[in-house]
Amino acid sequence: MQNINSIQIPMSKELEEFFIYRYQGQTTKLIDEFLIYLNTQKKAYEINKSLNQVKLGQTNDIGKLFDEL
Repeated sequence: MQNINSIQIPMSKELEEFFIYRYQGQTTKLIDEFLIYLNTQKKAYEINKSLNQVKLGQTNDIGKLFDEL
Protein backbone atom coordinates (compact mmCIF):
# COMPACT_ATOMS: atom_id res chain seq x y z
CA MET A 1 0.00 0.00 0.00
CA GLN A 2 1.29 3.41 -0.93
CA ASN A 3 1.53 6.19 1.68
CA ILE A 4 0.49 9.65 0.46
CA ASN A 5 2.40 12.35 2.28
CA SER A 6 1.34 15.28 0.12
CA ILE A 7 -0.95 16.24 -2.68
CA GLN A 8 0.04 18.77 -5.31
CA ILE A 9 -2.70 20.86 -6.86
CA PRO A 10 -1.85 23.17 -9.77
CA MET A 11 -3.03 26.73 -9.05
CA SER A 12 -2.34 30.33 -9.95
CA LYS A 13 0.24 32.34 -8.04
CA GLU A 14 -2.52 34.48 -6.48
CA LEU A 15 -4.41 31.43 -5.25
CA GLU A 16 -1.23 29.90 -3.88
CA GLU A 17 -0.48 33.11 -1.97
CA PHE A 18 -4.03 33.15 -0.58
CA PHE A 19 -3.70 29.58 0.73
CA ILE A 20 -0.32 30.35 2.28
CA TYR A 21 -1.74 33.48 3.95
CA ARG A 22 -4.95 31.83 5.16
CA TYR A 23 -3.75 28.37 6.19
CA GLN A 24 -0.07 28.71 7.08
CA GLY A 25 0.57 26.22 9.86
CA GLN A 26 -3.12 25.25 9.98
CA THR A 27 -3.36 22.22 7.73
CA THR A 28 -6.21 20.71 9.73
CA LYS A 29 -8.26 23.91 9.27
CA LEU A 30 -7.81 23.65 5.50
CA ILE A 31 -8.89 20.00 5.53
CA ASP A 32 -11.89 20.73 7.78
CA GLU A 33 -13.07 23.57 5.52
CA PHE A 34 -12.59 21.42 2.43
CA LEU A 35 -14.67 18.61 3.94
CA ILE A 36 -17.42 21.09 4.83
CA TYR A 37 -17.32 22.31 1.22
CA LEU A 38 -17.63 18.76 -0.14
CA ASN A 39 -20.51 17.97 2.21
CA THR A 40 -22.29 21.18 1.20
CA GLN A 41 -21.84 20.37 -2.49
CA LYS A 42 -23.25 16.86 -1.93
CA LYS A 43 -26.31 18.22 -0.12
CA ALA A 44 -26.89 20.86 -2.80
CA TYR A 45 -26.69 18.14 -5.48
CA GLU A 46 -29.21 15.98 -3.62
CA ILE A 47 -31.62 18.90 -3.17
CA ASN A 48 -31.38 19.85 -6.86
CA LYS A 49 -31.92 16.23 -7.87
CA SER A 50 -35.01 16.01 -5.68
CA LEU A 51 -36.41 19.27 -7.04
CA ASN A 52 -35.89 18.09 -10.61
CA GLN A 53 -37.70 14.83 -9.84
CA VAL A 54 -40.66 16.77 -8.44
CA LYS A 55 -40.74 19.03 -11.52
CA LEU A 56 -40.71 16.02 -13.82
CA GLY A 57 -43.43 14.26 -11.83
CA GLN A 58 -41.12 11.40 -10.90
CA THR A 59 -42.13 11.37 -7.24
CA ASN A 60 -44.95 9.53 -5.53
CA ASP A 61 -48.06 11.43 -4.51
CA ILE A 62 -47.79 12.12 -0.77
CA GLY A 63 -51.56 11.60 -0.51
CA LYS A 64 -51.03 7.88 -1.14
CA LEU A 65 -48.61 7.76 1.78
CA PHE A 66 -51.14 9.41 4.10
CA ASP A 67 -53.87 7.05 2.87
CA GLU A 68 -51.73 4.03 3.73
CA LEU A 69 -50.91 5.35 7.19
